[in-house]
Amino acid sequence: MINQHLQTARLPMGVSQQKFLEETTLQAIAELQDFIAQHPDGREVRKALAVKLVYQGYLYDEIQTILDVSRGSITGWKH
Repeated sequence: MINQHLQTARLPMGVSQQKFLEETTLQAIAELQDFIAQHPDGREVRKALAVKLVYQGYLYDEIQTILDVSRGSITGWKH
C-alpha cells in the first residue's frame, strides 16, 4: 500500500524526503485503520493489522507472535 503511494507521488517543493516518507506512512496507517474498522472478515483484518504493525515499526518476529502468522505471510501482505 505505501509502495503505491511512493511510486505515484512526487515530492512537493521544499519538503524533505524524510518528512514526505513520514507523512506517507501516517496516511497508509490511517487507511489501514479505516479498512480494519469497516471489514468484519477476520482474515482481512489480520492482514491489514499485520501491515499496519509493520509500518508502525514492529519487528516481524513480534507480529508473528501477536497475530500468530508466518513471516512469509507478513512479507506477502506487505507487498
